[in-house]
Amino acid sequence: MAVTLKQIAEEAGVSIRTVNRALKEQTGISDVKRQEILEVAAHMGYIPNIAARNLRLRKSNFVGIVTGTNENDIFIRKSHDLQQRLEVHGFFPIVGILQDSPDTARSMLSEWAGMVDTVVLFAWRNWLPEDVLVSLPQQFIFVDCTQVPQNCRFHQIKIDRSSGIKDAILFLLESGRSRIVRCGSISDRVVGVENAFRSFRGRSAEKIFIETGGSEFEDGYNLGKALMKSKADAVFFDTDRMAFGFLKYAWEAGIRIPDDIAVVGFDDDPWGNYSCPSLSTVAHPIAEVNGRIVELAERRSASPETIIFPTKFVKRQSV
Repeated sequence: MAVTLKQIAEEAGVSIRTVNRALKEQTGISDVKRQEILEVAAHMGYIPNIAARNLRLRKSNFVGIVTGTNENDIFIRKSHDLQQRLEVHGFFPIVGILQDSPDTARSMLSEWAGMVDTVVLFAWRNWLPEDVLVSLPQQFIFVDCTQVPQNCRFHQIKIDRSSGIKDAILFLLESGRSRIVRCGSISDRVVGVENAFRSFRGRSAEKIFIETGGSEFEDGYNLGKALMKSKADAVFFDTDRMAFGFLKYAWEAGIRIPDDIAVVGFDDDPWGNYSCPSLSTVAHPIAEVNGRIVELAERRSASPETIIFPTKFVKRQSV
């Protein structure tokens, strides 16, 4: 059972009003008496009702972050960066996991009301946001949630993966590569490759696709023999993990990168700086996205915004 102000007042031998002043650090009470009351409160296990206080002040330094149940390495990097940025700006992140039921999701967000002013959703299901979030008081920001409709009346931050892929493939084409293979199985990688070939105005080049059953290190390694048999002079992997796998195969087989074949990945895994050769890649706009989230948390814009951030081609030694 929660400790009340009345119980603290009785234990300290003062009025409830005096206890209230001590806990809120208000004037009208001596420093000695304030310290006595605070010690009594701490000894009794008093926990302040932060939600109620925030409702009175109409201010909260807490930001909710909603994640999925099976997040990958790139999401962990995004989430960690966001939490660090929020803390630098005086916010405290609270993390919750999105469950499969809309009622459960709404229940969690309802419990955050009064304590959390802004909720950042990195995960969502095929639910209409208006049906789940109606009448909830928080500001909601959907980040890279493809299930959310375009006309949603909440903030949306989207990532244009095709932009960085297009720049990467164009670089390969303009560098004289003429037989470019894309390896993977992630559907949102297609558009960038198509856009690059469509906009290229140089000599004829061939586009090849090798579908894989996964996007991991082993998938890239196991593609090595087939990839070299295709006579490709450049390859784009759907993930850096696959690219690292191929780099190992190339090292074992004596294949020179980028002389024999240029290699580009996707995700900008930190290890890409340290591989030999260092891996060219397409990077997520982590800093830009999280910077905008912090801005929205600070100003609580009433008008919903849809912001699109491009990915970026990062050229290193593998091209």
